[in-house]
Amino acid sequence: MAILKVEQVKGQVNTGNVPRASGLALPLSLANQQAQGFKAFADGVTTLYAAQKKEEDLNEAQSIADELSIDLIKKYNKYKSGSNLELALEGFNNDVSYEKNFKDLGSNKRVKKEVRKYVNDFQRKYSLDLLGKVTENHQSITKARKTQTLNQMVIDQVAGGKNGLLAKKQYNNFWSDPLNLEYYGAEQLETLKQEKDLEIIELSLIEGGNRGQVNLLNNEQRKEITEALPLKSQKAVINKIRNGDISRQIKSEEDIIFAEKKDKQFKIETFTTALLAINDARLNATNENISRNPTLDDLYDLRQSGAINSSQYDQLLRFKANDKTLDDPAILQIVNASFALADSVEKIDSLQEDVNLNKDIMQGLTPKSIIKYNQLAEKYKKDTTFGTEDKKFRELLEIGSRRIEKGKSFFGGSKGTKDNDYLIKAEARLNEYEDLTLNKNFTPEQAYAKVISKLSKKELPELHDLEQPRSVSINNFKEALNAKPTDTFNSIRNEVAIAYKKSGDIETYKDDLRKIDIIEDTYDTRSLIFDNQEKALGKEFGIEKEKK
Repeated sequence: MAILKVEQVKGQVNTGNVPRASGLALPLSLANQQAQGFKAFADGVTTLYAAQKKEEDLNEAQSIADELSIDLIKKYNKYKSGSNLELALEGFNNDVSYEKNFKDLGSNKRVKKEVRKYVNDFQRKYSLDLLGKVTENHQSITKARKTQTLNQMVIDQVAGGKNGLLAKKQYNNFWSDPLNLEYYGAEQLETLKQEKDLEIIELSLIEGGNRGQVNLLNNEQRKEITEALPLKSQKAVINKIRNGDISRQIKSEEDIIFAEKKDKQFKIETFTTALLAINDARLNATNENISRNPTLDDLYDLRQSGAINSSQYDQLLRFKANDKTLDDPAILQIVNASFALADSVEKIDSLQEDVNLNKDIMQGLTPKSIIKYNQLAEKYKKDTTFGTEDKKFRELLEIGSRRIEKGKSFFGGSKGTKDNDYLIKAEARLNEYEDLTLNKNFTPEQAYAKVISKLSKKELPELHDLEQPRSVSINNFKEALNAKPTDTFNSIRNEVAIAYKKSGDIETYKDDLRKIDIIEDTYDTRSLIFDNQEKALGKEFGIEKEKK
């Protein structure tokens, strides 16, 4: 049997670097301080989190309130114009009720509480505002209704008849109605009754005057009026009766004038229609135009029915026989000058009546001219801008055609006579301009540009040929004209204005301005044709540049 032998171990236990437990022990006071520090830190973090969470909740609540504010105001506005207090308050409170409409808004209790407070505060405040507004509306509407009803009773009484009898009964009942007594109060109701009683008397007298039943020249009737009215009303009522007499007289005259104007317009339209048909059949004898051409019997029937007058009838017969082939130059000049001066619809109407109804004028015009003047009149009346532009560019065309008068002579001729060659060309250009503006829808400016582009350089008048202003001499501005023509023309106008201030002669002032306009327009036309400033100014005003 083996025997275990135990011998004494001589080695030592290796404890390594592990500290002994007794070496790790802290003093008790230091351990307590450390524990308190940890707790304070934890409490601080908790408090900070709670504060931040509250602010976040308030921010969320504010954001919801901002979005709600517009919607809540809209709901208030929806009811504020009403007059039924019960319906308005009930509808408003239902629409802004937190429990019915907004209780689901908010992510937690604190947010919901803030939202509920905002909505409830809004509801309380605006309910009071709504109460005042709707009550005010109710009072206003009620007063307007009562006033309107009362006024109608007064009017019906004054008018008389069956409605007047019924109105008188309703009128008397109005003052004894308890609701009206409650609404107005006894004192105000009595004041209102006195005002309306007086109004009935005043209106009855005025209506009597309108019917011709009151004669202010009759002393007895005048006395009855003054006795029936208080002093403060007498003058006003008498003046209304007197004005009523005048108004009836004026209305009667206006009715006559209107009837005459209507008759003239009808005759002009009938005459123009017949004239166009005759002219179309002569110039373009298509089957359709021939069928529209009135016969002699048709024209006679128009005369007998009053659709045209005797002068128009005579002219249509003459036109149908093709007796009138040339215009009378004197008549043309009169009509053209009248169109240039016409600055209102009334003047154009009067001019159109002369062209279509006046025997002396009609006899001097061809069908073509009468048709043209009617077209021009209608254009002028419908478009004032066209009228202004047409007058301007017609004058420019006259300048470009050398038809501007100087005294009694025309440019392009000599010794005060008219050069037929220039006049024929000028007439052709004017006819082209009128065809473009009246028949082809060109603006005056477009038509002028098209016509003037065909002028030759020799056909343009010189600036010194034109009438010069009397209050200044353009020769004094010769150098300035060559330097800056546009600015110089304005300077000349300023000099004319200064001369007017000294002389006070308004007619000379206006005439000089007109002459300067013509000179400047002529310069513009020459510039367009020559494309050279020196040549545009002409021999008299142009300064030849020195050749280097």
